Amino acid sequence: MRTTAQDIWQIIQTPGVTDLVIDGFDFPRADFGNGFQHLPALYASDEEMCSEIISLALEAGSRIDIAKPVADFVYRGARFHAVLPFGLSTKPLLSIRVHPEDPHTLETLQLSGMLSTGQLNWLREQISKGKNIVFSGPTGVGKTTLVRAALKGSTERIICIEQTPELLLEAPAIALTERDANQEGVGQIELDELIIHALRMRPDRIVVGEVRSKEFRVLLQAINNGHRGTLTTLHANNLESVADRFLVLGLLGGFSTELTSRLVSQSIDYVVQLNRIGNQRAVSGIGIPKLVEGILRVDEVVI
Repeated sequence: MRTTAQDIWQIIQTPGVTDLVIDGFDFPRADFGNGFQHLPALYASDEEMCSEIISLALEAGSRIDIAKPVADFVYRGARFHAVLPFGLSTKPLLSIRVHPEDPHTLETLQLSGMLSTGQLNWLREQISKGKNIVFSGPTGVGKTTLVRAALKGSTERIICIEQTPELLLEAPAIALTERDANQEGVGQIELDELIIHALRMRPDRIVVGEVRSKEFRVLLQAINNGHRGTLTTLHANNLESVADRFLVLGLLGGFSTELTSRLVSQSIDYVVQLNRIGNQRAVSGIGIPKLVEGILRVDEVVI
């Protein structure tokens, strides 16, 4: 049976769906909010799947081929991460993250169980005060969803800096995204450079979708130069591991452990940790970065 891209759109437009992953032509799974469920095969062969991935990337203005077998792109409002089996994998891989057309508010997230009423009121207060907050957690626990909800309806000049557009905030927010190098290997623009450009755009607030590497250094410097209200996300399994994650990011940016520890303790006001508890995505803790006898820690606080 031949299945086309139209079937993908039917799946990702299903109410409640958050992710669709296709690990080879005959192993698709979708998360409808309660964990992954297996689906019937969406392609007749891996070759057909590869051909469609290449076509989707081209339509999205991106590129994926034997010379560049990995690509991130946004198409019809969904985020695609694609891998072709050219020495990287034994089969094509496609991961699609779906964002709702009508994003949640903090109130709807509270009703869904992601955060308590007390946490909602606390978060709204800290954002209004211009606190610098890092949202941490594993993949797929709602970090971006919570940031988007917290900023929904804002009239501030927010500069959103991301690898691929996910926050999708309304105007007057402005989105800046990374750009890959062209076929000649030039023209690449990465997150750290975009943060520098954002600082020259008179932002009321800077939001970095996810810190993964050297851009963390530039972000820390921006915060320490007085840019308040910064929000970002990072991957960490729990509050206890966030401090180590900060240190690793600092090293990737060329900072010493000592300098990173000092800058983090001076610039990051709070860490909001999210985890999946059973089938529920929820805020599992809130911490404050501190230097204790020269060692960076993130101590949990009770809200």
